[in-house]
Amino acid sequence: MAENNRRGVSLKNHISNSLKLIQLRQSQKAYVRTVNENQIIFCHGPAGTSKTFTACYIGLKMFAAGEINKIVLCKPLEDSGRSLGFIPGDVDDKVAPYLKSYKSNIEKIIGHEKTELMFEKNLITFEPLAYMRGDTYDDSLMILDEAQNAEMKALMLFVTRMGKNSKCVVAGDINQYDIQKSKVSLPKFIELIEGVKGVGIHLFTEEDIVRAKILKDIVKKYDAWKRSTGN
Repeated sequence: MAENNRRGVSLKNHISNSLKLIQLRQSQKAYVRTVNENQIIFCHGPAGTSKTFTACYIGLKMFAAGEINKIVLCKPLEDSGRSLGFIPGDVDDKVAPYLKSYKSNIEKIIGHEKTELMFEKNLITFEPLAYMRGDTYDDSLMILDEAQNAEMKALMLFVTRMGKNSKCVVAGDINQYDIQKSKVSLPKFIELIEGVKGVGIHLFTEEDIVRAKILKDIVKKYDAWKRSTGN
């Protein structure tokens, strides 16, 4: 037991040291404050604005500080016309494409070895959204990415899995959905529960894009095309 405790402290110390090397931009710091001050947090903005990276950073920071015992990662099961059942292989093979963006962001912060260790010890888990019914997650940060691909009932399912001493982050880009436009529910869901005490919202804009600079202009033109065509 004592050895396990020492290993746990060592892991948290390693994560803390890794976090100190990360330089956050002002918009990311504002996102962190929003999570600190609320229980359910919505974050939306264009691709490339660090929504996923910052959510992972926040989860690792909370874990290292002893505020949570677990990070629960989640995504809708369907995207770009695919469904889990049509992906070949066993369960791990099927889940891997959905987990990839999460793992790559966590590895940027704490490295491959510690990332794998946290998954092995179930300190970080991936839960497909459609399979969460009946579960409750205590002492956890729950992160739902690509939430623009979830319908209203699925969004409600996710936030109601939140247990004691937990927080819930729902992130997405409402302009890059892979389901029918009529089924995109993230804006409606935010509107529905906005104003409830403990619900916070953070918005990233095109100016926060941290990938290749050319993407800012591409995103603006793409959003304008979306508005003009109604797609």
